[in-house]
Amino acid sequence: MTVQDIGANVRRHMKLAGMTIQELADKSGLAVGALSNILNGKSEPRSSTLIKICDALDVTIAEILAETPRLRTLRFRTQKNLSGREKAERDQIKHETGLWLRDYRELESIAGEHRDFFFAGYRESDPDVAANYLRLKLELSETEPISDIAVLLDDIGVKLRLKGFGFKRTNGFSVGESDGGPAIVVNCEKGLSIERQIFTAAHELGHLVLHGESYGKDEDGENQDEEQQANRFAGAFLLPTAGLQKEWESRAGNDWIDRILLIKKVFKVSYQTVIYRLQQVYDSMKDRNLRLVFAIEYKRKTGHDLKDHYEPDPVAEWEIDGLSRYDFVESRFRRLVRIAYEREEISISRAAEILCIDLSDIRELARSWKSL
Repeated sequence: MTVQDIGANVRRHMKLAGMTIQELADKSGLAVGALSNILNGKSEPRSSTLIKICDALDVTIAEILAETPRLRTLRFRTQKNLSGREKAERDQIKHETGLWLRDYRELESIAGEHRDFFFAGYRESDPDVAANYLRLKLELSETEPISDIAVLLDDIGVKLRLKGFGFKRTNGFSVGESDGGPAIVVNCEKGLSIERQIFTAAHELGHLVLHGESYGKDEDGENQDEEQQANRFAGAFLLPTAGLQKEWESRAGNDWIDRILLIKKVFKVSYQTVIYRLQQVYDSMKDRNLRLVFAIEYKRKTGHDLKDHYEPDPVAEWEIDGLSRYDFVESRFRRLVRIAYEREEISISRAAEILCIDLSDIRELARSWKSL
């Protein structure tokens, strides 16, 4: 048990109780600053402090001192340029991921639904070859978009979690098989587009099949070669060459901005991914700064710039909506929680703890399960 375990456990039980740090301070008689240090793993509380916290949260000391599983194969290397607060958020997310994977394995055992990784043992150094191989094995045609990557990942035995990180400098990370994975955690922080989140999921899948040997290495910063390879895999996996060529050439009569935005919609990728793939596939575009030209032309047409992760939608005249959060939803974990709860293998409070929601929300969710 570490001070990080204590902080994470207090934070989790605060969430379950729907309690803010100020409310916990008021109820426990402790200072907000002292509680903040405990929550962020900066100080170890005295026994008298622990008792006050436990009384305020109505939990046992054993629950606050519970140790979190340690992840030995977590690939989370975006460490540069993070502020102190962001590093604390990152460490908290790592901590929560260990708990989430432990709970996931427990739920799979209860439901009898363990899934092995479909591509376990497959290793390939060429990202294009790997992307084509996975599409072939998944029976996706050379021109077919991936309709729902969340479902696809579930089907091949990759655990998926969508979690706001509290910052935007890291898009996501992944965990290897020996820690109960493979698993992919995607940053769904407000302001990060659904297209970016989908690309992140594919990018981390690329790491799992291209760089399996790198999981568990204690390295600082990113390996830029591996990041570029994972990006190339994600682009080829989501937007295959034949599909891109078919859509690009069939829309040759349209304005080139519209062509990019329509392809983006068809394949559920970002405009940057379309540009990235166009420059890989068409030699005539390789040496042009298409992203800059696109940004200038898009602003001229619409009056909107592309700053702050803005993701442009297809132009209004096409009557096509952009992606929403319903285009990228993880459902299997919640379904397993429902199975365990309805089989009376877990209590409603345990279901709330697993889903990281408070008791009023889990009761409302349980009522909705029974209504249909």
